[in-house]
Amino acid sequence: MMKFFFITVLIYLTAQPLAAREIRMLEKYNVGGYIRDGRTLPYTFEPHSNPRALPEANQQVLNRRGNQQAANSAKEYMAEYPGTTAMMLLDQGKIIFEAYQGMGRPKSEFFSMSIAKSMTSLAVGKALCQGDLKSLEILAGNIIPQLANSNFGKSTIRHLLTMSSGAFMTVFGGRPKYSAGIGRRPRNGKPWGGPSWPVRLGQINIKDILWGKVWDITLNKNHAAPGEVFLYRNAEPMVISKIIEKRTGLSLAAFFDSRIWQEVRGGQTGHWEADSDGTTIAMSGFQVSLKDWGRLAVWLLAELKKPGCYGDYLRQATTTQIKTSGLGGTANTPFKGYGYFWWTDHSNAPGFWGKGHAGQELAINAETGKVLIKFGYRVYPGVSRDITKLYRNWN
Repeated sequence: MMKFFFITVLIYLTAQPLAAREIRMLEKYNVGGYIRDGRTLPYTFEPHSNPRALPEANQQVLNRRGNQQAANSAKEYMAEYPGTTAMMLLDQGKIIFEAYQGMGRPKSEFFSMSIAKSMTSLAVGKALCQGDLKSLEILAGNIIPQLANSNFGKSTIRHLLTMSSGAFMTVFGGRPKYSAGIGRRPRNGKPWGGPSWPVRLGQINIKDILWGKVWDITLNKNHAAPGEVFLYRNAEPMVISKIIEKRTGLSLAAFFDSRIWQEVRGGQTGHWEADSDGTTIAMSGFQVSLKDWGRLAVWLLAELKKPGCYGDYLRQATTTQIKTSGLGGTANTPFKGYGYFWWTDHSNAPGFWGKGHAGQELAINAETGKVLIKFGYRVYPGVSRDITKLYRNWN
């Protein structure tokens, strides 16, 4: 189960090596998300009338630069790790490998978990370059007065994007202490371990977590001043979602749809989870088909090459802006850097990465144009090591 601001599940953020751990989520949630079981209304992305072309590679493309070997390795990987539900490899916009297994299907929507944070970053850049945000140096508390007295409010947008608010709500500080009636399981009345299901069931919403009744019963204890140290958690994307909402008049998902998804030109219906107020759950909940994930990656590679404000923003967002030598388990990640909600500077693989619980992977190398996309519901010992090896050898 997801936990918004108490992250214990990202395999590269734990004190124990991945080989000693097995992390799971239900396959039905990996393929199709939580929207069937939740009580709130997700945002819906409609198929574009003219979907972006995403052609399969011809034999000439397959024969170049190790592509056929990479495709063979991907096939072997899926056989070795049956918890993988879908996988795609792209070389400069051409599909060299696409496969599904288990509940995964071409029309399935794949729940990205924390890769949604990276989607949130893309939206921030659009808001900045279109004038909705005047600067990344604006204090969050100047936009959302309810946050003014917390570290979130004392952080700039840049601090939030680099996970450096220093606020409570972290893997290092522990989970909030729920009072009676907040975050209770419908079947037995016992408290949930975190707020994700209470949000889905409409028991609480994101403003309750950031400045309302849930925040009031947490230990409001900060770990550092804003900008001092990287510490991965889910609270920062929640704040960004509220900032986009306040400055644009649209939910994060609706803004993403109008400014980004219409340019991506997806071919199938997709969704992004929201709370009972319609606020987008920015740290997770984004789900589209595998081919539409591929279209997104092709769009992003093209945008990275463009001059101007948005291209400049993306080049910053996908390169190291802060070192990950933070507190607790975050110091043990193989990624030595973090951009704006993107993982960077892997010790053993190229490119920038979006990553999510239970093995969701989006790896993009802007230099070679090679993209790896993988979804699954179980992480076996060795799964992260082998996907990293596959991507490194291919590039």
